[in-house]
Amino acid sequence: MSSSVPRRSPLGAVQFAESPSHDGELFERPFLTHVNLRLDPGDTEARSAIHRVLGVQLPLTPNTTTTGDDLTAIWLGPDEWLLLAEHGQSGTLIADLQAALAGHVASVVDISAGQTVIRLSGPSTLDVLARGCALDLHSSVFPPGACAQTLLARAQALLLAVDDTPTIDIIVRRSFTPYVAAWLEDSARDFGLRIPPAAAS
Repeated sequence: MSSSVPRRSPLGAVQFAESPSHDGELFERPFLTHVNLRLDPGDTEARSAIHRVLGVQLPLTPNTTTTGDDLTAIWLGPDEWLLLAEHGQSGTLIADLQAALAGHVASVVDISAGQTVIRLSGPSTLDVLARGCALDLHSSVFPPGACAQTLLARAQALLLAVDDTPTIDIIVRRSFTPYVAAWLEDSARDFGLRIPPAAAS
């Protein structure tokens, strides 16, 4: 039996004051599909099968990503990746991956409910993040397509460089999301940025 109760994003219960943005954008990208994939990178048959499903190669270089039309594969470790896709794709994606990996030593786990993405974009992006992140995120060393696991205001986060605006996607665990969002709002206050209330789905 389907439920009529609307689903809420990790920020759905948190209300933020809206104000005009004069120096960029700060908002949640809720309900995306997050799939954790683990397999032996030396298993070329498994990687080829994954390529046929995803339409992109798994990145093998540390701290890089590969992006297709509607999916990004993010390197997390030598044998671990995060697959980030649009809302509503987890069931089909996981079924296709499991079928492709039958007979191989691999793990495919839907973690969509456990984390979310907050996007920060605009000329103030690096100034805001520098207040709580020790990494150098300048495009000369962190170009579009780069990723890094780090601490942001002492919370674990995965940062993904989207473009050279610059735009950074901040992927955080659900339990840390309200804290990270509040910290981002406070840090971005000088630039007129607020996170609008998240909608239900």
